[in-house]
Parts: sequence; structure tokens; C-alpha cells
Amino acid sequence: MKKTLMLVASFVLLSFCSAFAAESPTKDDAKALVKQAVAYAKENGREKFFNEVRTPHGKFHFQEGTKKGLYIFVYDEKGVVLAHGVRLELTGKNRWNDKDPDGKYWIRDWTELVHKSGSGWISYKEFNPADKNKIMDKSSFVELYDGMVIGCGIYGK
Repeated sequence: MKKTLMLVASFVLLSFCSAFAAESPTKDDAKALVKQAVAYAKENGREKFFNEVRTPHGKFHFQEGTKKGLYIFVYDEKGVVLAHGVRLELTGKNRWNDKDPDGKYWIRDWTELVHKSGSGWISYKEFNPADKNKIMDKSSFVELYDGMVIGCGIYGK
């Protein structure tokens, strides 16, 4: 009886952990959202795109429990925040000289990356809005389109 109970409890715990892991965003999810955002910007123009990123129930704005918690951020090539799917107060702020806790100028790094390759991945540390703004490792996919660096990241990867 004890063995059966332990087996059932293990199965339930394993099922729960698997379901939770399946909901965690992946690099593929982040990259796909950036591609969707670039396509939206191409089709609808900058202002409509920015509004969609900033609007609380927009396609690219962070919503707990939806889209696996992903959001889009948009910077210009000099580090000015054009739109942000979580931290709306950053709009208009120049973050070119911002560093992560390890001293990494991640905005400079991703700008250099998109100028060389058009798009790609970069790792740094940043606040995670889904985890009480705890600073965590973050990997972001960024793509250059029309003078904008459009990105989406996943935490803890």
C-alpha cells in the first residue's frame, strides 16, 4: 500500500512539474514573438506597433499567464526606449550607458550584434517582472528593423 501511494504521489508530482516546464517560455517562443512583432511593424507602421507593445492587452505586452509571460521591447540604435511591454515608464529614456550587475553594457552589445548580423541572441542580467523584479539571467533575441532594435527575452536561460 505504501509503495502504491508513493508511486501515485511521484506520478502526480512528475506530471505537475512536466506541465509547469511545458509552460515556461523557450528561445523558440521568444524568437517567434520577435518575428511576429517585426511583421506587425512592417504591416502597420511604427505608431500602431508601439501602441500594441504598450497597450495592457496588446499582442506584445506582458500578461501574466498568457503568451508564456513574454513581452516585446523596442529601442532605437542609440539606446533610447521606444516602447516596452512591461516597463512603460522607460519610454523615451536613453539606456545606452546602463550596465547589468556584472558591468555589461547589454544595449551596446545588442546594437553591435544587430549591426553585424541583423539579428541574434545576447545574454545579460535584468529585472524579471514575473518574479517580483528579481534580477535574473536573461537571454534575448533581438532584430534590427527600420532603425529599431526589437527584442524579446527569456529569464533563467
